[in-house]
Amino acid sequence: MLPHAEAAPGQMRRAAWPWRWLGVPTGALVASSLVPLIVSLGVLASPVVAIPVLALDLVLLALALVDLVMVGGRVRVWRSFAPVQAVGRPFEVVLRIQNVGTRPVQIRFTDDAPGQPSGLPAAASLAVGTEAYGRYRLEIDRRGQHLFGDVVVRRRSPLGLWERQERFEVPGIVRVYPDFARLRELGMRGRLSEERVPVRSRRRPGGENEFQRLRPYVPGDPYRHIDWKATARRREHTTREFGQESNQNLIFLLDSGRMMSAHSGALTAFDHALNAAILLGQAALGHGDRVGLLAFDRSPRVWLAPRAGKRSAGRLIRATYDLFPSLEEPDYAMAFCYLTQRVRRRSLVVLLTSVIDDVNAQLATQLIQGLSSRHLPVAVWIRDVQLDRQLLQPTEGPMDPYVRAAAAELHGRRDQALAGLRQRGALVVDATPAELTSRLLHHYLEIKSRRLL
Repeated sequence: MLPHAEAAPGQMRRAAWPWRWLGVPTGALVASSLVPLIVSLGVLASPVVAIPVLALDLVLLALALVDLVMVGGRVRVWRSFAPVQAVGRPFEVVLRIQNVGTRPVQIRFTDDAPGQPSGLPAAASLAVGTEAYGRYRLEIDRRGQHLFGDVVVRRRSPLGLWERQERFEVPGIVRVYPDFARLRELGMRGRLSEERVPVRSRRRPGGENEFQRLRPYVPGDPYRHIDWKATARRREHTTREFGQESNQNLIFLLDSGRMMSAHSGALTAFDHALNAAILLGQAALGHGDRVGLLAFDRSPRVWLAPRAGKRSAGRLIRATYDLFPSLEEPDYAMAFCYLTQRVRRRSLVVLLTSVIDDVNAQLATQLIQGLSSRHLPVAVWIRDVQLDRQLLQPTEGPMDPYVRAAAAELHGRRDQALAGLRQRGALVVDATPAELTSRLLHHYLEIKSRRLL
C-alpha cells in the first residue's frame, strides 16, 4: 500500500472521471476456468455426467459475472507536478487517487507519461472515503512542451477473478527547458575565460573607452590616464580607470533550417547553437548589453527585439525552448532584410549556422557582407562531426574511397567559403559542437575588450 502524503508542490491538475473501461480477467479466473474444462472430459467417458457438468459450468459462469458486477468502489484521479523542468533532470510526479464509492477497493495504476518514468505501475488499498498518493520519477531527455496522457487504474473484484480497467483523462503539460544547472556551470567557465582575456582595451578612431572610476595610481598605468585635478584634490596620484562599453546590441541570427538537424551525440547542431546563444546572451546581459534573436529557416520563426535586464534571459529561453530545426533550407537574404528593417543601431550580429554546400555558403557570405556596412557580423560555422569523421576513417570497403572523396570535396568547399569570409575581414568562428560555447564566449569577450563594436 502506498503511503499517504500531501501532494507535491507544483501544478495540480483537475480531478478526472473515467471515460472508458474494460473488464480484464485475472490469472485466478483463467485457472478456475480449467476446472470445468477438465470435468467436461468426463462426458466423453460417461454421458450421464453431462447434466451435472453443464450445471457446474453455469454456476462458475454466473459466479464470474457476479464478481465482475461487484467490482467495488469508484475513484477520482488528480496529477500534480512542477510545470517547468530541465532537460535530462529527473523530477517527481504525484498521482492522487480517491475512493468516492461505497465499498473498499484494491487498485493498480500507471500513468501515460512522456519520457522515462520509474516507479510504475504501483498498487494501493483504499477504504471508503480515503485516498492514496502514488509518486514516481520522470526524466525527459528532450526539451520542449510535452503532454501527459491518461491515468490507467485497475480495480480488483471481490473474488479476484477480474480487474476493471478504467482510463482517466487528466490533461497535463510540462515545459522542459535547457538544463539551467549545466548552463550555470558553463557560465562559471565563461567567467574564468573572461579572466584570461586581456582587459587592456584598444582605442577606436574617434572614440574613447568608457570611464568607470578613479583609483590610486600604480606603477605601469599609462601617464595619459592620470587625472591631475583629482590628484591635486586627493594629494596623491590618481588615475582614471576605463571599462568596457555597455548598453550595446547583441543579436543572434539562429539558423533553424535543415542542416542544423544533424546530430552530434544526443544533441543536434541546433541544440548546441541554442545553448551557446543562451549562455552568451546571459553573459552579455551581465555586461549591461541588450540581447535579441532572430530564428529563421525559409521565413522568420522567432523574433526578439534587443532588450537589456535580467528578465531578458528568461525571455530568451521561453521563446526558444520548444523551437526545433525544420526540413527547409534557410533563406539568408530574407533574414538580412528582416533584421535591417528592424534594427538601425550598430549591433554585434552573430550568425549561427552549419553549411556544407556551395549555394548556401555563397548566400551566407552575401549576408555577412551585407551586414558589415552597418553592423559587426560574426559568422559561426558549426562543423559537421560526422563529415570530419568520414575524412579520418580507414578505407576498408569498396565504397569507402568514394565516401572519403565526397567528404573531402565538401570539406574543401566549406574551408574555401570560410577563407573567403576571412579575406573580406569578417570575424569567423569555426568550431565543433562541443567547443562552440567556449569559443563563442571567448570571441565575444575579445570583441568587448578590443572595442571592435
